[in-house]
Amino acid sequence: MPHLILFSVIIQIMLEKITENLKKNDFFCENSLFDAHFHYFECEKLGICDFPAGWAGISCAHAKNEFFAQKKAAVAGLIHSYGMHPQNAANENILDSADFLEELLQHKEISFIGEAGFDFFTSDFKAAEVLQEKIWNIQLDLALKYNVALVVHCRKANHKLFEYSSQLKKLPEVLFHSFMGSPVEALSLCRRGINAYFSFGKQLLNGNKKAIACVCELPAEKILAETDAPFQTLKSESFTKPSDILKVYEAIKTIRGI
Repeated sequence: MPHLILFSVIIQIMLEKITENLKKNDFFCENSLFDAHFHYFECEKLGICDFPAGWAGISCAHAKNEFFAQKKAAVAGLIHSYGMHPQNAANENILDSADFLEELLQHKEISFIGEAGFDFFTSDFKAAEVLQEKIWNIQLDLALKYNVALVVHCRKANHKLFEYSSQLKKLPEVLFHSFMGSPVEALSLCRRGINAYFSFGKQLLNGNKKAIACVCELPAEKILAETDAPFQTLKSESFTKPSDILKVYEAIKTIRGI
C-alpha cells in the first residue's frame, strides 16, 4: 500500500490489516488491534498489562528506567519509542536524555522518537516554552538525521506544528497522538506534504467534538486508535487499560457508521 511509508515493518503490517478491514467495512477485527500510543512502564506498575489477542502497540518511554522496563518485557507486538516529553521540559536533564536517545537510535533500539512536541495547556507548561522548543528541536534534528518517525504530543500549540511543517514533511512518518485539532487543521498538515497519521482515544467516548469530527471526516487510512494507557480516563475511571483499545475501536466504528 503506497500511502503507508512507515519506519516500522510491524506497524506497516498492522496498518495494512486495519486499512483493509476499513475498506471491507470491518474496522474492528480481533487479528489487527493496533494501539498507536500507550505507556508500558506505567501500565506494568499498575498491574494492568491486559493486552488482547492480536494486539500490537507503540509504547512511549520518557526516562531510562521506563525504557529498560519495556525493553525487558516479553510482549509480542510491543514497539518501542523514547523521547523527551514537553510537560517534563522544565525538569529534563536535556544533555543526558539527548545522548541516551541518540545511543538508542545508533543501536536501532527504537522505531519512533517521542512523544515530543509542545504543551501550553497550563500556565506552568507555557512558562517552559523556551525549554520545550529546545528539546523539540533536538528530537526533530535526530529524527531527520536517522530518518526515524516521530510521535507528536501537542496541546494548545497547533500553530507550532505548522511552523515546523517544512521539516516534518521530510520524516518517514509523523504520528499526531491524541490529536486535538480540527479536520481542517489535520488535512492542512497533510497538504503540506507531511506523511501524517492521527490517533484518537477515549476523547471519542467523552464526546470531544473536534476528535469526533476528525474521525468522521479524515480519510480512513489516516485514522488510528490509541488508549494512552494508563492515562486518558473517563470520569468514572481510575486508569485506562490496554484492553480498552477495544472500546476505542467500537467508538470509531460507531462514529463512522460502520
